[in-house]
Amino acid sequence: MKLQEILDEIAEKYPHDLSNDSVIRKINLIQNELFRTTFRINTMTQYDILKDVFAYPLPATRSNIIDVLVNDQEYNYQDVKKGATVPFYYFTDGNELGIYPTPDKDSAGGLIIFHYREPRKLTTSDLGAEPELDRDFHMLLVYGALAQIGEVFQDTAMINNYTAKYNGLIEEFQRVNDEVPDYPVIEDVMGVWQ
Repeated sequence: MKLQEILDEIAEKYPHDLSNDSVIRKINLIQNELFRTTFRINTMTQYDILKDVFAYPLPATRSNIIDVLVNDQEYNYQDVKKGATVPFYYFTDGNELGIYPTPDKDSAGGLIIFHYREPRKLTTSDLGAEPELDRDFHMLLVYGALAQIGEVFQDTAMINNYTAKYNGLIEEFQRVNDEVPDYPVIEDVMGVWQ
């Protein structure tokens, strides 16, 4: 579903007088929460290391950083106020990742940051955008937004109704992802060739 279709679905299920900005803000909050809790997708960002440059932009929020490699060596997180084992990485106030020791030479693609993917923010200026959430579960955004709209209007029945539908879809997602395919057992034929 495109963002406009999600907005239309929400308005059809519960007519309201909230602005698109207000509803999209709720959709973004729900999508961010889902990526933080349910749809954890590992990804990576790679940077060129530059001589004498210790700080690089964070590709995700601090809590979504999984691992840091510098020239194929794993660096551990360290609070700079505590004693550290070298090498390590730390976070700066400017939403940057600092590496220590400071690089003494350039290295193409030498910094790899593994992190959980964060969804792109949806806006009223691009109602044709499609959320990054799995297409089969776009109704989570509809039901989640409807529950939050119910809170705005203090409509307990609506909150309960759409929260139950939202939770049902979360359970369905988890059930689908917990299913293990039943692959056939493959014989060890290597012994035959020896």
